[in-house]
Amino acid sequence: RAIVVEDLNVAGMLRNRRLARHIADASFGELLRQLAYKTQWNAGRLIVADRWYPSSKTCSGCGAVKTKLALSERTYTCQTCGLTIDRDHNAALNLAALAAEYDTAGSGPVAARGADQKTRVRGQVAAKREPGTATAGQTGTVPPQGGTTNRVLTRVH
Repeated sequence: RAIVVEDLNVAGMLRNRRLARHIADASFGELLRQLAYKTQWNAGRLIVADRWYPSSKTCSGCGAVKTKLALSERTYTCQTCGLTIDRDHNAALNLAALAAEYDTAGSGPVAARGADQKTRVRGQVAAKREPGTATAGQTGTVPPQGGTTNRVLTRVH
């Protein structure tokens, strides 16, 4: 199981006065943190697509990449194969294909753009504590389900 999210330029989006409060309320950092520990807990994989990965500009049918795509264009139309699809649905299909490529590669992340790079683990990873799991005189946290303690957070370029 894999979850793919896009790395967004949140600092840049906060400069937009109309959207700043709504973006701050969404707390993307907290969402990413929770996704990271929950996917680890359930033996899943969290893939973070680089902010420059052209998920919206790439045709999900033929793979052709548009050089320019205005934000106001809500429908993606491919000049190569003629595919017409909702822009967000097209990006979702491209991110799903990125996750599928990552899973089939086996040895590491797929180079969507640039070199492969793994994200370094920063800080401690939260672990859920189940009541009644510590024996007398012993405290601590329960290891994640699936018996693994390795954190799987991969940044894909």
